[in-house]
Amino acid sequence: MKYTIYIAIIFLCSCANIVAPTGGPKDVKPPKLLEKTPTNKTKNFNKLDVTFVFDELIQINDKNNIFFSPYSKDALKIDVIKNKLIVSFEKELIANTTYYMNLDKVIKDVNEGNIVKNLDYLFSTGSIIDTLTISGFVTDAKTSKPIEGVWLGLYKNDMDSLLYKQTPMYIVRSSTDGEFSFSNLAKDSFYIYAIEDLDNNLKFTIPNEKVGFYHKKVVSQSKGIEMYLFDETAQSDKVKPIAKDSSLVGYGKLVIDSLPSYPLVLELLKGDEVVHRIKATHKTSIDSLKVGIYSLRVIEDGNQNGVWDSGQLIHKRAAEKVWLYPKEINIRDDWEVIIEWEANQ
Repeated sequence: MKYTIYIAIIFLCSCANIVAPTGGPKDVKPPKLLEKTPTNKTKNFNKLDVTFVFDELIQINDKNNIFFSPYSKDALKIDVIKNKLIVSFEKELIANTTYYMNLDKVIKDVNEGNIVKNLDYLFSTGSIIDTLTISGFVTDAKTSKPIEGVWLGLYKNDMDSLLYKQTPMYIVRSSTDGEFSFSNLAKDSFYIYAIEDLDNNLKFTIPNEKVGFYHKKVVSQSKGIEMYLFDETAQSDKVKPIAKDSSLVGYGKLVIDSLPSYPLVLELLKGDEVVHRIKATHKTSIDSLKVGIYSLRVIEDGNQNGVWDSGQLIHKRAAEKVWLYPKEINIRDDWEVIIEWEANQ
């Protein structure tokens, strides 16, 4: 009996120490692309779809990330069959045209949800792959700061109702620093418009959507295009003067020199608030400033009304330009700070 009990105890202890297999480290790698059919950069393309084959089972992650250029609404349909992504063309392709599709973050694997990034495809329905570009940057007309996520479009024709009724031929989105670049363009010329597009229809349908336009037609391979977005409903900021404090002894003076001779307005800011506004001359002074750190902006006052004015799309009137002084301004007690600054440089 002692022998039997001893064996049973050993067996139970052994069972208690058994650990289930962990299955190894967690899979954090996205599906690997094995094949594209037809191959990337195919010329004289005449297929109805493109197939991407991966090394594991996949599923849809986000269809809204599909990008296709030249732009055509609902031009692509995507299906997943096991480890294959099939992209079908729902509309007839244009002859002798270079097409680009980007499927960044559109699919992921089935098991761990690892997302496939930087998946794209380039092809041409003609005998060449077009390689020309148009690039530049987008800034807010009022603040002069770069804007991320703005849609920019290229149009062949220009008319008053363009952004209200038509969608663009080519579209891109601005990056975090406001830069944009249209790629794979043929030798041609276009009108450029930009829109914040709050309702995701690539048209100007909401009154406070920010919009912008370039003042002339642009040819392919142009660089440094400056786009300024404005809200038609926006108004100039209110001035909130800093209250005088008799217990504070620190006041200084600011002198802005070398300004151009055309009508300008100077705005002095503390944080995000305008604390002083003045019509500027070649040499402009602001006295009795409370000590502290300020920033400065200059407005090109086209209508000479002493404030910043927004634009109007239907009349092709751009918002008044704004320049930011690139450095902080430190006003110190009983000091005169002199700035030499060409606002249009």
